[in-house]
Amino acid sequence: MNQKLLLKYISGKASQQEKEEVATWIDADAANLKEFISLRKSYDAFIWQDTDELYKKTKKTLSLRPVVQKILRIAAMFVIAFGLSYVAMQALQNEDIEMQTVYVPAGQRTLVTLADGTTVWVNGKSTLTFPNHFSSETRNVALDGEAFFDVQKDPKKQFIVSTAHQSAINVVGTQFNVRAYKEDDEVTTTLIEGKVNFEFNNASQYPQYISMAPGQKLIYYSQNGRTELHTTSGEWELAWKDGKIIFRQTSLRDALEILADRYDVEFVIKENVPHDDSFSGTFTSKSLEQILNFIKASSKVRWHYLNSAQGNKEKMKIEIFI
Repeated sequence: MNQKLLLKYISGKASQQEKEEVATWIDADAANLKEFISLRKSYDAFIWQDTDELYKKTKKTLSLRPVVQKILRIAAMFVIAFGLSYVAMQALQNEDIEMQTVYVPAGQRTLVTLADGTTVWVNGKSTLTFPNHFSSETRNVALDGEAFFDVQKDPKKQFIVSTAHQSAINVVGTQFNVRAYKEDDEVTTTLIEGKVNFEFNNASQYPQYISMAPGQKLIYYSQNGRTELHTTSGEWELAWKDGKIIFRQTSLRDALEILADRYDVEFVIKENVPHDDSFSGTFTSKSLEQILNFIKASSKVRWHYLNSAQGNKEKMKIEIFI
């Protein structure tokens, strides 16, 4: 496979036909998948190196005062109801901290290793912001989207994930998944291993926290401050990390909602499409077209593209009909 085409696919610039070509190539052989993953890692490493070099070139031209102002602006991203004074103080005391940001396009995921050894899988349409080193008494990162954290244990330095809607996850060393998109009302935390405190504002807008145990999923509704605690194996919540989409007797509309979110597309469903169709299956590193063709083969439902998003900011639209 042409590496130039693979890089277009990884960077989100491939046309629809090119996406299908790459997806078919990946499915054809396990060695192809291995080559793709290797190239993806190299691409991520190159992006980081390029960003670091740019920072070094521009850093020398900045006066001390603008640097402090910039750090304070970045620190504001981490401020929730529980930490304004502390975070601002730490920003002033650590002027050499460089903030880094990872944005992952829809339909992709990437692995990030933080300075303390913590690893973070970042899902599509997600942004993770973090410092190049942790010099304070806490380790603060900010998340808009979804990510799986495997936190390096350090009892002397808590790890805090600040999320949307004045909420945060406070841990020492553990494995957990967070889904917290700014545009969504819900913030969901799934704990796999260890212990976390989920901090939020309750219905009366007072700070509160809930301690979670492994195998629990907590859903926080920011509009009314309500929370729900569920038991889960974590299989469904963590499927994205392994490039999987899992349907378990999932209705057509729920399945399309999952696909719309994962691949950043819009489905237009015709009125005569039945509501009672359901689907089961696990898809690993499959393209959207491959999954839609599975749905087509398992039912009377058909699909086609209504537009091409190539070259503009409009979402790809797909019509579902029978």
